[in-house]
Amino acid sequence: MRLIWLTAPAGMALACVGLLLMRVGNGPHYSSDDIKIGEPRHLISEQMFAETAALANKQEPTISTKDTTGKAWTLAPKHGDRPQYIYFIVDGCPCSYDAESLFHDLSKNFKGKVDFFSVTNATPAKAKQWASELNVPYPVIPDPKQDIIHAYEAKAAIYSALITKDGHILKMWPGYSADILMDINATLAKLAGIPTPPFDPKYAPLKKAAGCSFSDPNFK
Repeated sequence: MRLIWLTAPAGMALACVGLLLMRVGNGPHYSSDDIKIGEPRHLISEQMFAETAALANKQEPTISTKDTTGKAWTLAPKHGDRPQYIYFIVDGCPCSYDAESLFHDLSKNFKGKVDFFSVTNATPAKAKQWASELNVPYPVIPDPKQDIIHAYEAKAAIYSALITKDGHILKMWPGYSADILMDINATLAKLAGIPTPPFDPKYAPLKKAAGCSFSDPNFK
């Protein structure tokens, strides 16, 4: 009887380790050694802030596209029902992995008020894998030719844009941090016409962090 009690936990532990190794082996293209929550790899430059600020009020082209499930969407429609928030992901970027769950939390505050989308330069197959494994609660749109990414002049992962119902950029952010996420939360609430909901930035870095570059995927 004692032998059973001793070996059962060991068996369970080995099973858990096996599942973890399978998870890592099948996951997105990043190394677990790269995940350093709260330690920014790339800081947002003054130029990045200036470039995104200059995009305010820009009329975006209406883009018809499909998400990883094959569902059709229209980005930046000139007469949309709701504002849209678009978040950009670089395939294989550990920074995108670090930040992802924070944007999931943010989206919950505006369900039915603001339509969230993420756009990635990954192939449809990789984008589908990302959406599934990270349980992304909003549409993930593959953009391997970077047509949407270039239209929004997104230079790196974790760029994001808030689009008004008439298809204009209200504001664009070149990355994230605790205070940037709080600003996004407040700005989305104002555009949605609701009181600013509580938002916990959790492990978000205090320094303003950007993601990996779209033009140089090896820049990590």
